[in-house]
Amino acid sequence: MRQRCGGPKSFQEYPKKGKLKDSMNLTLNKLLAKLRNEQGTVYAYVLTTIKSENSQFFQWGCAPNFQGGLITLCTCKHFMRTWRDTFDWKGMWIAGFTSINLMGDKRNYLFYLIKVAESFPSHKAIWEHLSEAVRSTKNARINPLGDIYEPKQDTRDEFVYSYYYPPVKNHVHKAESQWRKDVDYKDKYGKRPALLVGGPEYSFLWSLPIIHLKNRHPRTKLWDMKVFRRTLYNAS
Repeated sequence: MRQRCGGPKSFQEYPKKGKLKDSMNLTLNKLLAKLRNEQGTVYAYVLTTIKSENSQFFQWGCAPNFQGGLITLCTCKHFMRTWRDTFDWKGMWIAGFTSINLMGDKRNYLFYLIKVAESFPSHKAIWEHLSEAVRSTKNARINPLGDIYEPKQDTRDEFVYSYYYPPVKNHVHKAESQWRKDVDYKDKYGKRPALLVGGPEYSFLWSLPIIHLKNRHPRTKLWDMKVFRRTLYNAS
């Protein structure tokens, strides 16, 4: 994480190498070429944690988290992540757009897009699956913008927050009520949110206002992929 000049808050660093770096800031034509044969549902929403300076985007929140070469969604959109059963998310798409007020032009810009490759029922499950190298970049115990909570060795219940190490003191979800929700959220029907991992081949990230929606985006929306592609426009 980097410290912003003139302020105490941190933001996520963009990848400097690897597949995620190679797929950053694609033009609309290049993105559409990669999506040409893709189908399915796109779960799209507006991010409130993206800020802009000098026409560049900065992620001040912990989710989506694009550290360690993987884009993960584990600590926000809790309710949206209950919309499918945990292991039914594979092959679904998640798209995150900026607020229409971010750039002053009333446009929702595409910030990230992933095709879900893996999903997990708990932080313990995803922790045990990820490599040590990836975990170290996403661990909320040591990273102010980490999105995965480290289980203690005596963890017996994967949904009891006291069986996890608390986040670092300057974490964006440092309040007990916040990180407890990340670990132990249930909707009114008792469903828990899946923790989602984008596949490296279909994970895209934008640090610049390159692609936007034709019309204003509601807070959350489900799209058919074919319709979604037709709503994307080049910035001009």
